[in-house]
Amino acid sequence: MSAAHPAKWLSVLQLCRIGTWFSPAADVLASTAIAGLAWSTDVVAAMLASVLIYGAGMVWNDVADLQEDRRQRPERPLPSGALPVAFAVALGTVLLGAAMWLSPCRLHHGLIALLVLGYDFLGKRVPWLGALNMGVLRGLNLATGMAIAGEAMPQEARQALLVACLCYGIYIVAVTFLGIFEDAPLVSGRAVATVQAAPPIVAFAGVAVVQGGLWPAPAIAALPVLWFLRRNTRTRDWPQAKIRQSMMYLLLGTMLYTSLLTLAAGRPFEAAGIALAIPVARRIARSISLT
Repeated sequence: MSAAHPAKWLSVLQLCRIGTWFSPAADVLASTAIAGLAWSTDVVAAMLASVLIYGAGMVWNDVADLQEDRRQRPERPLPSGALPVAFAVALGTVLLGAAMWLSPCRLHHGLIALLVLGYDFLGKRVPWLGALNMGVLRGLNLATGMAIAGEAMPQEARQALLVACLCYGIYIVAVTFLGIFEDAPLVSGRAVATVQAAPPIVAFAGVAVVQGGLWPAPAIAALPVLWFLRRNTRTRDWPQAKIRQSMMYLLLGTMLYTSLLTLAAGRPFEAAGIALAIPVARRIARSISLT
């Protein structure tokens, strides 16, 4: 098998960005923990639906970006010819259909799916609109527990989850702008450093609100937050490789955020499960790009 055309199964995993699939499932698990929901078929189905929508979004992203990728990212499965476009269209359609079939809250997931497709084909053409779109849809995904619980969710938990969703939205908006910087030929180091500082700070705030104090989840969160901010302030030049590395840390950091939210909600075993998935996702990222 040539380097230009890896095994078909690997190309499919690259097309779907399989390493990112843990994160949307973790979002739903964290939100159901904050909502006080026990494990159930609805919770599992919602996790799977969110994962499939996210995977479909990655596939449709590459379909929408085919011409641009032929110039800027020719190594991706579609521009390289490793997979035909017709296959990607079929796969994206099947993933979305399966997500809606599984979902216990179809109106909620339908809105997320519309935002995903809106971002792929329209929103990202206008950078600020695309970033806002991504922030809203990931915030909505974190709110899935609220959609499942409905009126049964306690008001205090609802307010804490809404704050966590807002913080998550800001986090994702910043990461999306960082992705825009990655593609820019020249970008100010100060702008990169400023944008990168937002995600860890708002994540800490979200965890603290859900915890209702500073122990234990916020205290644990402080360690990676301070490490990342220290790295950020010590770096002066931000070439594409450095920005890409930051994006990998921050994308994996979404799972750390949801793990700590789950811990703050009093579910340590589920929090540990999300945390243990982070090194798995990072290992996958060494072979299959997260972006």
